[in-house]
Amino acid sequence: MEKGQIFCILGPNGAGKTTTFSILSNKRSATAGKIQIHGQDVSKLSERSYTIGVCLQSNTLWDYLTVEQHPKIYAYAKGMPSSYINENIMILLSALGLEDHKQKRVNQLSGGSKRKLCAAIAILGGPDVIFLDEATTGVDAMGRSMIWKLLKAVAQKKEVAIILSTHYIEDAEFIADKLGEKN
Repeated sequence: MEKGQIFCILGPNGAGKTTTFSILSNKRSATAGKIQIHGQDVSKLSERSYTIGVCLQSNTLWDYLTVEQHPKIYAYAKGMPSSYINENIMILLSALGLEDHKQKRVNQLSGGSKRKLCAAIAILGGPDVIFLDEATTGVDAMGRSMIWKLLKAVAQKKEVAIILSTHYIEDAEFIADKLGEKN
């Protein structure tokens, strides 16, 4: 994959999409083959050797923190400069229709809004590579459109590589520069 491209993995439940994302993001070891980012084996890279944004299939959110607190915690963990954090969080929340919910606790959000928040966290900080495993599952048509529009803009502006999975062929055809099928 090249920077600025969106690669989509399309496949049914049980095809191995989530396992693939766990291996790509170094959460699970591969049993064969090699995965490289910037020419380096993923399993041998230190945390700071490259930056990735990850939105795995299960939400990584805390129920009693607010929508606004989540990206702030992740921004500080990623080492983003303080002056950069608030403005960029508001841009992401606005792009995904979450700005009116910024003071709500996560346990007050719909499932679709939680997924949009997880996608925003993955994009935050301008990572080199973004992995999104079924990021639009449970998101309504308007929310899916917001996520796809944001991802296309990020891929073009930030020159990042985006790899995502979906069950929906229409989403894959709309968003992907390259498409792979798992079955």
